[in-house]
Amino acid sequence: MPDKISVELGDVQKTLFLPLWGRAFESKKEKPLLRDQTALEIIEKVDYDFASITENISELSQVAWIIRSIYVDEVIKDFLDKHPKATIVNIGCGMDTTFDRIDNGSILWYDLDLPDVIELRKKFIREGERRKFISASFLEENWLKEIKVVDGVLFIAAGVFYYFEENEVKTFLKRIADIFPGCEVFFDACSPRGMEIANKMVIKNTGLDEKSFLKWGSKSTGDLLSWDKRFEILKLYYYFKHRDIKLNIRMIGLISDWMKIQYMIHLRIGG
Repeated sequence: MPDKISVELGDVQKTLFLPLWGRAFESKKEKPLLRDQTALEIIEKVDYDFASITENISELSQVAWIIRSIYVDEVIKDFLDKHPKATIVNIGCGMDTTFDRIDNGSILWYDLDLPDVIELRKKFIREGERRKFISASFLEENWLKEIKVVDGVLFIAAGVFYYFEENEVKTFLKRIADIFPGCEVFFDACSPRGMEIANKMVIKNTGLDEKSFLKWGSKSTGDLLSWDKRFEILKLYYYFKHRDIKLNIRMIGLISDWMKIQYMIHLRIGG
């Protein structure tokens, strides 16, 4: 049996294994909501103990990761209908494979993450003429100079912003409003209660420590809009209202949606 690929990641970066496992788990089902062959290959090849995830993650959480990916796909495809040669920036890409599912043959795609993640990513996923990797934190400024735009730009941040302080997220969004007026951002958020539940029921239960805790819980979308008058919410997406979820999961998940434990925000920024 070939040697497994060693993993050396920072605390927050290790959380990328949660949705990766979720997509691999879903892909093994007879009728998966989403199939990700690359995720299956990665979990077989990396030297990481997935047992703590398998044993401690609820079906509700696993399904939520899949619906998040489905929503991301849907939003990007809608954006491409209006902007066929769009630029898509995948912030905190981890081992994400969205590009493989939505590529229309003409988009320009950037996968952004910290250097240790990009190094691991290169072992499984290749760059291309229209798919570029950037090693940086989204909080830095220089990487934004690398982004080329000819037909609109959409920033995707799935499972990212709530690991940072509110002021850091605010600064980033205001920065791209200055540089890319009229851009759109699609990201997931959670309420303060959702942040507490995630830290206790997901992060701790899967063997990660407090350095991987979520830090920002959005009290309301009104708070977000108060950051800058250029921000406009296009739509909110609630996970368990999705049409493809099994009825029993949907019924349980309605409470999660009502409490805004976790949801997604489609934001337009700038004029």
